[in-house]
Amino acid sequence: MQDFINTIIWFDQKMFLAINSMVGTSSVIDSSARIIASDYLVPVFLFLLLIFLWYKESSIGKKIKTRLSVLNSISTLLLACLIVFALNQILFRERPFNLMEANLIFYTPTDSSFPSNSVAAVMGLTIPVFNVYRKMGCLMMSSSFCLAFCRIYVGIHFPGDVLGGILTALVAFLFSTLLISLFSKQIHFVLLLFEKGKWLKLFRL
Repeated sequence: MQDFINTIIWFDQKMFLAINSMVGTSSVIDSSARIIASDYLVPVFLFLLLIFLWYKESSIGKKIKTRLSVLNSISTLLLACLIVFALNQILFRERPFNLMEANLIFYTPTDSSFPSNSVAAVMGLTIPVFNVYRKMGCLMMSSSFCLAFCRIYVGIHFPGDVLGGILTALVAFLFSTLLISLFSKQIHFVLLLFEKGKWLKLFRL
């Protein structure tokens, strides 16, 4: 069993080195990767898409459906971050730049490398939408995968950390979907109240 774990770690490190070794090939690519890997560009872009999705439908039935997806995304994000926090209390993995010679072109995070919190967060926002709206979901998914790849490229995550973040988001999505199904009547009521309540008109477009 230990030999199998060592083989997985060895393969993970080799994959990291193969991707990270591309740093320095192009200054434009390096700069772009730093921006995409940041905690701002992709998450803000995904939130803007969720805001668009929240307001894009005109009929009440479609509005309820889209807003349930948005609420599921936010719930999955929160649960994914909670799972990452819990895992970090019992498991700590050093960042790649602390374990080997890496081309670090990013700031140096000090928290656990596994699982990737950023990947878990953006995938948490993406998976619920992808499950219902494939076109919008594909746009969000491609953005999330770009962030995941760039986090490896700039030297702050192993591929296994990214995979762990994706699996964390999937688990969070399952729990979130279960919770929403359990309280679906209450959520529908609140959404209808939001839509029809005249006193809430200031918050609607």
